Amino acid sequence: MRFIFFLLIVPSLCFADDYVWKDECDRDQRSMNNCTGEMLEFYEDQLDHLYSIQMNHLQTESRKMLFKEAQLAWKSFRDKDCLYSVGKRENSGSIWPAARNACLAERTKSRVEQLEAYVACRDNGCPY
Repeated sequence: MRFIFFLLIVPSLCFADDYVWKDECDRDQRSMNNCTGEMLEFYEDQLDHLYSIQMNHLQTESRKMLFKEAQLAWKSFRDKDCLYSVGKRENSGSIWPAARNACLAERTKSRVEQLEAYVACRDNGCPY
């Protein structure tokens, strides 16, 4: 029965799609800033959806609290890591929004992949 669940339900919950960079995204700095913002939103939407699925699956309030705390800590780390990688806005030029958004999107995509694994794993030994 678990095998059937995995084959039928789990693929519809996962997001194998990547953000599609449009040709007009390379037109100028403003378009790159806008597209990297869209890319970040694309992956954050996936992240939020998977977070909700996993949160609804968790059985106890203590597990839910641990998962929530882990997610908040991850977001804080992501933001600080990108600040370190890209630098502060005042130290950069017009490329800063695109560089920051791209960094945040890349880190968020990695977290989406982690949460996809959590959502797909419903056996013993999986986060519960």
